[in-house]
Amino acid sequence: MGTIEIKKVERKVTVGKKGEQRQQVKKTYGKIIYRGTMRLTDMAEHIMKHGSIYTEDVVIGVITKLKSCMQEMLADGYKVKLDGIGTLYPVLTSKGVADAKDFSASENVTRLGIAFLADQSKKSAYKASAMRQGATLSTQLYSELTGEETPEPGNSEESGGSGSSSESGNGGGPVNP
Repeated sequence: MGTIEIKKVERKVTVGKKGEQRQQVKKTYGKIIYRGTMRLTDMAEHIMKHGSIYTEDVVIGVITKLKSCMQEMLADGYKVKLDGIGTLYPVLTSKGVADAKDFSASENVTRLGIAFLADQSKKSAYKASAMRQGATLSTQLYSELTGEETPEPGNSEESGGSGSSSESGNGGGPVNP
């Protein structure tokens, strides 16, 4: 799959139960270092590099049509399942009322949005266990306390079957599947 770079972040956190003696201790957490955002044109170009018979403009056209149709279906109250990717579905938050006859969508619905659930089927590459097996994790230490970043020698951790040692600590872009 590829390499996900993780920054080790040192933070001071308060431990102990409320009402009792609490203390601050230093703990280290993991945080993903994002490489950037792949936009529609970037994805279309990437798809073409994987041997697609379709040109970039055709791929963009199909994705754009998919996007508008998904918006339409979601606005009509459908869930949209993209096999192997996940399901998008409309969600809302509302204020409760004591009597059902007093509920009004225009007055009581406080938020309307879209949620996403990654495909969790056995074959899905987005299932947590598959992500863990398919990605190489590479770490570096960053202290929020001091603002210092320290690269760690031999910092890659092979998470599973698909990576090789040559891609573990390359520090470059994602490795093509």
